[in-house]
Amino acid sequence: MIYSTYAFLLLLPPLVVWFYSLRSILTQNLLLLGASLVFLAWTNVWNLAPALLVVAGVWLWFHIDARWRLSWRPAGVVISLLVLQLAYLKYRSFIAETFGVSLPVPAVLTGLIPLGISFYSFEAISAVVDVKRRPVKLAPMSWSLFILFLPHLIAGPIVRLRQLVPQFEQTRKFRWRSLSVGLHFFTIGFAKKLAADPLGRIVDPVWSAPGQASSVALLLALLGFSAQLYLDFSGYTDMGRGIARMLGFRLPLNFRAPFFAHTPSEFYRRWHVSLSNWIRVFVYDTLAVAVFRRVRGRRRQNRALFAVILLVMAIFGLWHGSAWHFVLFGVAQGLVIAGWAAVTKGRAPRSRAGWLASLLILQASWLFSLVLFRADSLSAASQVLVGLADGGHWFSPGLLWCPVAMAAAVAVQAVEYYVRRRPVARALRWLRGSALGGTLMLAGFAGAFAIKVWVDARAIAATGVGMPAASFIYFRF
Repeated sequence: MIYSTYAFLLLLPPLVVWFYSLRSILTQNLLLLGASLVFLAWTNVWNLAPALLVVAGVWLWFHIDARWRLSWRPAGVVISLLVLQLAYLKYRSFIAETFGVSLPVPAVLTGLIPLGISFYSFEAISAVVDVKRRPVKLAPMSWSLFILFLPHLIAGPIVRLRQLVPQFEQTRKFRWRSLSVGLHFFTIGFAKKLAADPLGRIVDPVWSAPGQASSVALLLALLGFSAQLYLDFSGYTDMGRGIARMLGFRLPLNFRAPFFAHTPSEFYRRWHVSLSNWIRVFVYDTLAVAVFRRVRGRRRQNRALFAVILLVMAIFGLWHGSAWHFVLFGVAQGLVIAGWAAVTKGRAPRSRAGWLASLLILQASWLFSLVLFRADSLSAASQVLVGLADGGHWFSPGLLWCPVAMAAAVAVQAVEYYVRRRPVARALRWLRGSALGGTLMLAGFAGAFAIKVWVDARAIAATGVGMPAASFIYFRF
């Protein structure tokens, strides 16, 4: 189940009503935990096994560590076990193809990559480090919800203990403001998701046979995929933030107008913010500190840091999918980051012309690196790159919607980028806080839902094969 399915959309209102009808912390948290488990097990009950293993195993370590004050070495063992579980369940095929090591796989796990395993594994790792650095008392229910909380279970954002656990330790009371703001987030995210799904159906034929597509078709498909990736992923996390806010919880923003970034460091402060922060704090900072402690000389340090950046971004790419073209996507982004730092010496552009030039160069590098991200294989990626220069003759008129979708994605991000400007802030405050604004958002959601029903009805009538399967772009990677 994902947020845009009819089942979830019909079950969400009763869940919100039931949640606020409960009067104690325990009953509200039990309802959230039960709903989260049902949500995770909806498509395959075996999705529960690794999640519950993480919850139980790490909680046992917390209990033992709190009692005996263990050293960092057992914590390292726990982190290693989390990484090994993630590697086995998500990357076993990649390991087998790369190293020729065939890992035994139970029949029930064949072809299964548990939903959200990357997200809750990273959250558990961060929790182990945070608790070791600053011991805290964690109730079993709060810890379980920290890992399994429905609004961020399979698509993030990746949160830290201090951001979420305190919110599970007090009763949530109904407030119109929370419902209004949550509805606003959910409606915007739902509209993004509604735009991303047909866009994927337009560009997928190009990516499935890149050798036949014309150069223009390939370029439009690349633009379309960039817009689809942003609309689908940011829309889904917006829906999750909306669900959390309806229930009285706050989750951090995960996308902040990345298409308006003009340096690589700014881009990753705006694109998938929680993952970028996690990798910076728990991977890059650790390796960079080791470099400065053990490597002497500015040149040697710079070379070592260059290697660290490439390694960290390779991990970033591999996180998105278990194939070499994802690794190379990360390496390409690492080269952009390191090259940018070497050329600019860390200085931001000082003029509007410089700002515009750096923005265009950065966004072009991101766009063309997405060839490695979206292509089904390295050979398909090479066909796309060759085809952009000298492609075939196939073209579909539907691809003309891709620049429109990109313009819509930029327009949405313009609101995010200029959110602190007084007119934009006032308009958003009115939409989220006033009765009329809330009514308009509810009408907007009803209109988007009606469009979804109409599109799905047309698809059923055209194919005669039943309800179209709901999709989320993250599940491809």
